[in-house]
Amino acid sequence: MAAKPKPTLEEIVDEYVQRARSKLRPTEYDRQQKNGLTLHHVIENDEFRILDHIIAVKDRRVEWVWRSQDFWPTDQLTDITIAGVDLRNYGVIHGHNRISGVKFTIGPRHYAGPDPDACLPYVNDYLHLEAHYRWDDDEMKLQRARIGVDFITKDGLTLRARSVEVELARFWNLEFRYRSSLGSRLLVDVDGDDQIRIDVPTALNRDEVREIYQNVMAYREGNPDAALPSQFAVERE
Repeated sequence: MAAKPKPTLEEIVDEYVQRARSKLRPTEYDRQQKNGLTLHHVIENDEFRILDHIIAVKDRRVEWVWRSQDFWPTDQLTDITIAGVDLRNYGVIHGHNRISGVKFTIGPRHYAGPDPDACLPYVNDYLHLEAHYRWDDDEMKLQRARIGVDFITKDGLTLRARSVEVELARFWNLEFRYRSSLGSRLLVDVDGDDQIRIDVPTALNRDEVREIYQNVMAYREGNPDAALPSQFAVERE
């Protein structure tokens, strides 16, 4: 028997939206047209956490997904995922009058998968890079970074963590080959169906952190021309 084809991001999101509209879960649903986009707004409150999603669709193609959710007892995770050839995610962990963390991830669009818990529009089954930042004195430093992260098999190479520091690395996972250099910035070259260079900082100053927060929050209004954080660069060949 032939294997069932993997669903597209659009098919995964369509199922999520239909589930949100069916009232099988404790959700509120709203749909509106704005700036040439169809915006699906889903709020789920299960009394343990609140998940707030805005999914922007244009010509039946998912363009971006904005999300806010409870993260710690006093914090929220708010992020924006831009759905191009890649899924590029920019996020901030924040509370009252403070920002406590920043994250950036990038993964292939076709490796999006349905959420097993049916709470999110989709989950990442695979990432080229995940980078997490936390405060260290007056800067937000890169504290954790991994490449070639497969969430199905739990494989991936850690470049930086509490007791890990890998300055130069080569790594193979699935159909992708990685070369990385960790110095004043983190550079990751990805060879696969196409070639990608990812260039991210190892430190962010307070102004940059504030700018990233403002960039992410701007998508809450459904503005298709909202800027993206310029600190994270991705080039395709």
